[in-house]
Amino acid sequence: MATTIIEASRDECEKKVAETIARLLNKFVEERGKAILGICGGRSISAIFNHLREQAVPWKHVHIMMVDERCVTLNSLESNYRLAQETLINPLVASKKLPADNAHPFVYDETHAIKAILKYQSTLDALEGFDVILTSSGEDGHIAALYPKHNSIRKENTGFFLMTDAPKPPAKKMTASRKLLLKARAGIVVFFGKEKEKAWALFNDPTKTIIDCPAKLITHLPESYVFHTKETS
Repeated sequence: MATTIIEASRDECEKKVAETIARLLNKFVEERGKAILGICGGRSISAIFNHLREQAVPWKHVHIMMVDERCVTLNSLESNYRLAQETLINPLVASKKLPADNAHPFVYDETHAIKAILKYQSTLDALEGFDVILTSSGEDGHIAALYPKHNSIRKENTGFFLMTDAPKPPAKKMTASRKLLLKARAGIVVFFGKEKEKAWALFNDPTKTIIDCPAKLITHLPESYVFHTKETS
């Protein structure tokens, strides 16, 4: 299936991303009896979550996991999960739409970091992998914690892994590998804001590979959607 590219205003893109996620979740629940949504952190996705809460989604059959996480406590201001919890998960749980057990944070344990990652991987394996992944491109074209021309995007790991040398702080992060993300059944990447224009140019450069621009990974999935904001000023 060809990649669907949508360019619109920021607000319109945010609404369309939410609508796309809802449609995909409904489809996979109908097909598989459940749907696994992998999400990222970052400022670009908080408004998407606000719109997603308003969509008709069979949340009782949806599980939410992280595609990457900073190696911090869940209540840290740097936690990717904390943002999702505040804007999406807690409101859904409070309204009894989403069972609390369907939200799966990565719980970092500094003394047993690898064990924590293996436990998170076993959770995803039991759910049979990601159905939909929502990613946001960084200024350099990275998604999750997979960075261009960095060992993170070159790794041959098939699951989540720990990194201690992320080019963008904090240096220590947990991330889904390239191969793990490529197993997803559908993917979305967003390029929101003027600071992402360099990444957008890399993404559209046919001479660049996934190694040069990890965001290109999304286009290799069975279903892929790309959202780019048209800046008005």
